[in-house]
Amino acid sequence: LLEMAYPLFLVLGAVAAIRGPKPNVIIVLTDDQDILLNSTRFQPNLMKKVASEGLTFTHGLANTPVCCPSRSSLLTGRYTHNHGAKNNTIPGGCASREWSATVEQDALAVHMDKAGYFSLYAGKYLNNYGAGGTGTGGKQGISYIPPGWSEWFGLQGNSRYYNYTISNNGVAERHGDSYEKDYLTDVLKRRALQFLDTAQQKRNATGQPFFMWIGTPAAHANFAPAPQYEYTAYGEKAPRTPTWNKIGTDRHQTVREVKPMTPEAIEQSDSAYTRRLGTLRSVDDMIGAIYEHLEATGEANNTYFIYTADHGFHLGQLGMAFDKRQLYDTDIRVPYYIRGPGIPKGMIRHDPISHVDLAPTVIDIATGEVPAEWDGQSYLPLLSGNQNVTWRQDALIQYFGEGQTETCGSGNNTYQLVNEELVSWFSGKYIPAPCDGANNTYTCVRRITPDLKVNDIMCAFTCFIHPGGTPVPCPQDQAEGYGEYYDMNIDFWQTTNTARDLPDQKRKVLSERLEDLRNCQGQKGCG
Repeated sequence: LLEMAYPLFLVLGAVAAIRGPKPNVIIVLTDDQDILLNSTRFQPNLMKKVASEGLTFTHGLANTPVCCPSRSSLLTGRYTHNHGAKNNTIPGGCASREWSATVEQDALAVHMDKAGYFSLYAGKYLNNYGAGGTGTGGKQGISYIPPGWSEWFGLQGNSRYYNYTISNNGVAERHGDSYEKDYLTDVLKRRALQFLDTAQQKRNATGQPFFMWIGTPAAHANFAPAPQYEYTAYGEKAPRTPTWNKIGTDRHQTVREVKPMTPEAIEQSDSAYTRRLGTLRSVDDMIGAIYEHLEATGEANNTYFIYTADHGFHLGQLGMAFDKRQLYDTDIRVPYYIRGPGIPKGMIRHDPISHVDLAPTVIDIATGEVPAEWDGQSYLPLLSGNQNVTWRQDALIQYFGEGQTETCGSGNNTYQLVNEELVSWFSGKYIPAPCDGANNTYTCVRRITPDLKVNDIMCAFTCFIHPGGTPVPCPQDQAEGYGEYYDMNIDFWQTTNTARDLPDQKRKVLSERLEDLRNCQGQKGCG
């Protein structure tokens, strides 16, 4: 529940002090970036320019730990059960025609356009963007530009570092395997700086604010660092957490059926760890370049800069070599930093900020209003530094499994000098890692109080006999039936499922809140 115990007129006064002239907004959204496994350790610009100069939310949460549903929540301010993109497939709602014709028409960009912002989206959007048969309004595939964006530089399909196609304002722009010309993170950096040049001209001429959203491929598979960062953390191993390569026999079916990693899978998981860190160094270079531009043009202190990831990632936890899709903190917790006008330097808050809250906050910054149909809440009042402003103490986590055993693989690359040019060179594949399976559909309530005295999660499962079929009762002698519960103040790494030991009253409170959130709708229903 959204608590506003502090006198409302003082809260609004603090917010008004933040507003001032209409500010710019920049969002940098990375792909598959964890916070628990130290993914930001080679990102000094992020730490210096954003975290130290602004606010760190220690418990940023992905409402759904997989790409397309999570991104759909970020774009629309809606939970998965309301925006309808339940998985990464077109039949599952990811960038489908129906989604584009309905939910996307009320996305954040549409409202920012109405608010007068000059805008750019660049990089990964939704996993099936640009596919044949997608789009609406007479435009399909690459030619389709989602509504609200002034300029569009969207990646076709899923994250890639090389050999990809960009929709450059609706026109296909194909890229190859040359580092200098094609490495996607650097291409996005150059496009961002180009946009900022144009945006500054408009700002100077008319005062028009700008809104820029960059979706990087890092740190998604195939984990391809730029050549100068190829040996980042070379020889290091992924963090050996207490659940590393331990099989969760007390977990739901998908997890308890995992087999321990083989020595080769361990080696590849460790390789993914270091290579992911390398990919994020190019993101950090981009942040540095953006801030160099903002400081040179005098816009740094009138720009909200939000940095987060679509969801987290695991690397060997519970025997799963690499991926996401699970309910554990490695997969649902993300980096979350924000710098902007009126935000005290170095502030830290523990409130459970989740991805449905991003769009409401950005439109609140721009207009002072949030659409009633959106599920998320604006956390703008939290940015004033007033510790008496409070926030709801839980968030909904949900995942709609595809109901069948699935493994997720990755290619690997190295660099070769060809005609005096560095090119990306395919060098083999990783062993596919388990990532989805039977009865991996769950709904959770994740609770965190500002003082961290409450820091737990409870999850309930939905079971099926056949993928996509009618739900059936879950077996009561297994975790699908009695659920999963972890108190992170006692068991930070979620080593033991204690759902069976929950006192009846505590289970009742958690179950009732979970049911409230499971089908909630809008500001009033989900607050």
